[in-house]
Amino acid sequence: MERLRHYVINFMRKSKRQIWFYALMSLCVLGSGACDGVRSKLSANGKNYDSLFLGISLGMEKQAFYDHCWELNRLKVFSQGPKNQEVQYMLKNELDAPVYMRFYPNFYRDKIVDMPVLFSYEAWAPWNKQYSADTLFVNILPLFKKWYGDDFKLLEHPTMGKVYYKFDGKRRINLFIRDDQVVQAVFTDMELANERKRNGDNEGSVN
Repeated sequence: MERLRHYVINFMRKSKRQIWFYALMSLCVLGSGACDGVRSKLSANGKNYDSLFLGISLGMEKQAFYDHCWELNRLKVFSQGPKNQEVQYMLKNELDAPVYMRFYPNFYRDKIVDMPVLFSYEAWAPWNKQYSADTLFVNILPLFKKWYGDDFKLLEHPTMGKVYYKFDGKRRINLFIRDDQVVQAVFTDMELANERKRNGDNEGSVN
């Protein structure tokens, strides 16, 4: 617990975004125009989808996010991932084998604007093709359709390859293979993202 306390404090003090976040900014072309299952309920009016997973939502206040992660860590639902700025959750039964789900949001005006999420098999190894990202993606896509709805569309992106994307109100979801190990999802609050873009703050918030 003390280790988690230190990394939560570090969260509050960090001012730079993770390097790979900048590669994801190219995906904005798609959008310019607790724990009973990972999927939270969507908002009741059907027009302002902001739910993500495990009680976390787009637009969530920074302190509320930290408090929520602290509580779920206390309950041994969350743990700290290998990196300093990373929350880890284990998908134990949802897929064909245990999968790590690691995430940490980008904030704008102290609210969650983007949530990159990394998925990888617990048993992944470079020589073990059974647990490659290609195999994982085949299983993750149907799971995302179960969680968030069937109507994902395919975009052939010039640098990211095949990107499956979906819009629900203000929420955009991108899902793609990042490398041999990782399948990545990016959830974006398009209202906050467009405001950030108008204000020229494309790197997110300054903590």
